[in-house]
Amino acid sequence: MANFDFLTYDSNYSAFSQMAIQAELQYNKNTVFAAFAARKSLEQAVKWMYSVDGDLHKPYDDSIQVLVHESSFVNTVPSNIRHDIQLVIKVGNSGVHDTLAVEKKYVLLSLKALFNFLNWLDYTYGSAYVQRTFSEDSIPKNKVVVIKKTGVSTLRHSSGTADPTTAVAELSQYKAELESKEQTIEELKKQLAEALASIQNNKENPSAKPELKLEDLSEFQTRKMFIDEDLKTLGWRIDQVQVAEEYKVDDMEGIPGKTGYIDYVLFGKDGSPLAVIEAKKTTKDPNVGKQQAVLYADCLERKFARRPFIFYTNGFETFFWDDTQYSPRTVSMIFALEDLQKLMDRRNLLCDLNSVKINTEISGRPYQMKAIRSICAEIEKKIRKFLLVMATGTGKTRTAISIVDVLSRAHYVSNVLFLADRIQLVEQAYDAFRENCPDVTVCNLLDSKDKAENKGARIVFSTYPTILNAIDTEKNKDGNRIFTPAHFDLIIIDEAHRSIFKKYRAIFEYFDAYLVGLTATPRRDVDKSTFEFFELQDDVPTDVYEYETAVDAGFLVPYHAIEKTSTFLDEGINKSNLSEEDLEKVRRKEEESEEPFEEIPPKAINEYVFNEDTTRQVLEDLMSKGIKIGGGDKLGKTIIFAYNKNHAQHIVDTFDKFWPQYKGKMCERIVCDDSKVKSTIKEFKKSDSQLQIAVSVDMLDTGVDIPEVVNLVFYKKIRSKIKFWQMIGRGTRLAPNLVCTDETGPYLGKKYFYIFDYLRNFEFFREEKNGIEGACGKSLSERIFAHKCALIKLLQDSTLVEPRGTEPCRSAETTNYDKILAYRDQLVNEVHAQISALNTSLTPVHLVLKHVLKFQNEKNFECLTDEDVMNLSKHIAPLVFNADLDQYAKGFDNFCYGIMEAQLSEQPINLYRSKIKAVAEKLLRKTSIKAVRDHLPRLQLLSVNSYYDGLNVLDYEEIRKEIRELAQFTVENGHEVLFIDYDDTVTSVDVPDGSANPTPADNFEEYKKKVDAYLSEHMKDEAINKLRTNQPLTKDDFDSLNHIFKEELGNEKMFDQLSEGKSLGVFIRWATKMDKDSINNYFAEFINDANMNSMQIEFVQRLINIIVEQGEINMEALMKGRAPFDRPKFFMLFGKEAQNKIFAVVRNINMNAKESA
Repeated sequence: MANFDFLTYDSNYSAFSQMAIQAELQYNKNTVFAAFAARKSLEQAVKWMYSVDGDLHKPYDDSIQVLVHESSFVNTVPSNIRHDIQLVIKVGNSGVHDTLAVEKKYVLLSLKALFNFLNWLDYTYGSAYVQRTFSEDSIPKNKVVVIKKTGVSTLRHSSGTADPTTAVAELSQYKAELESKEQTIEELKKQLAEALASIQNNKENPSAKPELKLEDLSEFQTRKMFIDEDLKTLGWRIDQVQVAEEYKVDDMEGIPGKTGYIDYVLFGKDGSPLAVIEAKKTTKDPNVGKQQAVLYADCLERKFARRPFIFYTNGFETFFWDDTQYSPRTVSMIFALEDLQKLMDRRNLLCDLNSVKINTEISGRPYQMKAIRSICAEIEKKIRKFLLVMATGTGKTRTAISIVDVLSRAHYVSNVLFLADRIQLVEQAYDAFRENCPDVTVCNLLDSKDKAENKGARIVFSTYPTILNAIDTEKNKDGNRIFTPAHFDLIIIDEAHRSIFKKYRAIFEYFDAYLVGLTATPRRDVDKSTFEFFELQDDVPTDVYEYETAVDAGFLVPYHAIEKTSTFLDEGINKSNLSEEDLEKVRRKEEESEEPFEEIPPKAINEYVFNEDTTRQVLEDLMSKGIKIGGGDKLGKTIIFAYNKNHAQHIVDTFDKFWPQYKGKMCERIVCDDSKVKSTIKEFKKSDSQLQIAVSVDMLDTGVDIPEVVNLVFYKKIRSKIKFWQMIGRGTRLAPNLVCTDETGPYLGKKYFYIFDYLRNFEFFREEKNGIEGACGKSLSERIFAHKCALIKLLQDSTLVEPRGTEPCRSAETTNYDKILAYRDQLVNEVHAQISALNTSLTPVHLVLKHVLKFQNEKNFECLTDEDVMNLSKHIAPLVFNADLDQYAKGFDNFCYGIMEAQLSEQPINLYRSKIKAVAEKLLRKTSIKAVRDHLPRLQLLSVNSYYDGLNVLDYEEIRKEIRELAQFTVENGHEVLFIDYDDTVTSVDVPDGSANPTPADNFEEYKKKVDAYLSEHMKDEAINKLRTNQPLTKDDFDSLNHIFKEELGNEKMFDQLSEGKSLGVFIRWATKMDKDSINNYFAEFINDANMNSMQIEFVQRLINIIVEQGEINMEALMKGRAPFDRPKFFMLFGKEAQNKIFAVVRNINMNAKESA
């Protein structure tokens, strides 16, 4: 009797029994058929459950993953059975996608898992369950023929054809046959209508049954399945040729006759090993296998005369080690064959990076070459992450191109990924690389045609979401991933900032590559988490070249700020600031409409209220005072930064009305969702275009390089300093051949550019030097999930959920404590369902597989630890999906879960209480809505602070469920756009005398703090220690210190101001104070030899104290007896010989602090 024949005893199981029997029959015929049939049987069995079990609620979709994660299903089926269900689905997916082979050992696991599920189903719903176990011996035996196609073997029945093409056709036919037998839940309900009552009764009133026995699926097998799955995903064939398992090696540890067995050896096309894999249990630290892997690599190196790479893994964490060059590092997966071969070949190809000349036609400016050399120097120190801070207009992209060029010619990199967060930046970089590297293949992943033709190109350009999706979707002709973990050798990140590394961290964890971050954000404004990501000290990027330095060197142009404002922009519009003529207009309108005049706040101006006269005066200023070109007859290229699309259109319409002679061709808006935005930008870039004024809403804030821009208009508020400097950067580029005209007359070459600021932005940044940066927020789904996990942990503690000072009171009815435990179970089910729904084959999920698989096992929620909550919040919360589309309801959920967590963890609830209270107060103003009126008593209570004092977790859950769907009514409808024309007054902003405009570079006070911090942290550094202990410095020591104090921490001008004329060495001695013991030792021999009296010794001690405090002695003051050496005078205390000896000692101490010429 076969394992699944027990299903035939009950005709109610006919919907899935024959497919299960088929799966077992096919096991020794065709593993692909078997895997597919097992999954189909499972799908039909799950649908069967929904058709007969009234406790199961059919979800919005009947796909298998949706069905098995519906909360009522999760509550019905034990967690270990749900794990078996996922295993059948996973192996079945291989049957769906792999038409050639699915390994028998995995199909066997799938059959055992299917057996467990159907056995449990019979136990739960059947009328005559008997205890049974799965037996491999019971699987029907069939003669098997192995056919091969390009090294891939597949199992076929002896009666079948050996032609792989026919095999694929047969599989398609087999799938079609099985799918034709599928039944929907509705069809099953009709079919089983008569049996429903008895099946439901079997579940609700089970008769005495023997104990349910389940098959144990070994940890070793499931772990191995994950490793094998990864290998196959990357195109490896586990055939004892390309991938050999349990590979025997001799003479382990150099001991003749001692054998060992390597878990996996990966072989290259030449038959030599590329890598060893040492696999450990999932519960073990993979580092346990590190030394064992080295011994295996030693054996293979002796045998094949080539050292393989080393991987060691526990199935979740994987380490890669090229122990000829690098220390071990974490990687996402084992590498593909082509990538390992590339790395192996590279061992013999690498050149000395200093010997590779920089192509000065690409990047010949000194600071660009310095940035390139800085990265090369770090690479040779085995560093793999780099951050370049370069002001807008200094050629970040050209520098990046040169980095690629140098590293390619030195054979350090072959494939490069260029990432940017905006389509224009991707396209701009793509064009720049094509222009400067015409012989290198490139591909823009955003262009479907280019992607189809060139996705195997050496340099790939993409946005972050596109490449993240492409990892899983882009395949080569063999159906394997193109973008494997080691495919790219170098990733360039344009405008590297914190939100990128939080939201798209999976990209950088998946790919194993050098990382070069580029940013124009001033160094002191770069977020600390960005430095942390690049493994750099705060405020110390790999190289830096900022705006002021570039302006001083003549590589960028400075700006002249023209600061203005208007009455309406400052005060809004009210009757007190309207002209008599406009007041008369208002009175007439009030009489006609019988509605009073409504004051307009300043915030509304240009957001939804647009006053024509204000904009006309702004444009008049620009047209009359802006920098001109073409002999002074044509306004130079200008960008006006607007609030929103309506504001941008209002500016364009106003321009066209008052300057009709330009026929609507001089001023256009550039907004992201305009259909022809690309062609408009292209037209604006043309030097001979009629389009001279671009009105931008975010589109031109960053990344669009137009050197001819000579006027910027800030017609919106900016509070982010990063954004502020990005916008200024639109005008900083040189245009040496541009003929300009302003109030000083005509001149050749763009000397500066104008910024017309109408919203007091410069004033704001003079006062708020760091601006206000938006928080890098988490999604609502992420926050709700994290709150729930924290609540699950907190609700484990009975002291937190029982009223304080009371003894638990048990009665016949369910106690409050029981209700709270039931609520905890509900939260566990909800969280667990979200985790179980994660697709482990997707890269972001695969990267945290260890945590996902742990918490897909519901038992691990029985008693969470603080570390569990942290891992759930950090690794899983960003991945979960919340199907609720009502964002306002989710927002209210977040407030309620937040206040529960705050209360249980004894934190202040004020913030969340104020949020909930605000929702209630808004709803109380909308009682005309019936749904709101129905909950009036609760809303009135929620608007009172004291009401919250006696509430507990269950009360808040009741409030959440009651009010969440009303939250949508709290949203105010958008303001109606209002176009008006009142007389406004534009005036200049009063800038206090001596006020300096905001600068991107560090100010002097900041520089002092950074120098103090650096010296405090680096007191024991070799060069600084030499200065403090009076040892001579090498040229390299001085070069390094000069770079740190005059380039990294600030600039030379700042250092000169801080040091007050002291040389660098003396300044460091003065700031850190010299080591007194070292100076005493230096004078000791002289004191002993000179047989000095007490006054002479006292004088020498004074010398030593001055040296320790000041870092040097003023030789002229010492020799001439001037202060502080005038009482008594030096030459009156010592004879000539002693004087000369002291001079020699002091001169030597002074010289050790100075750089030799």
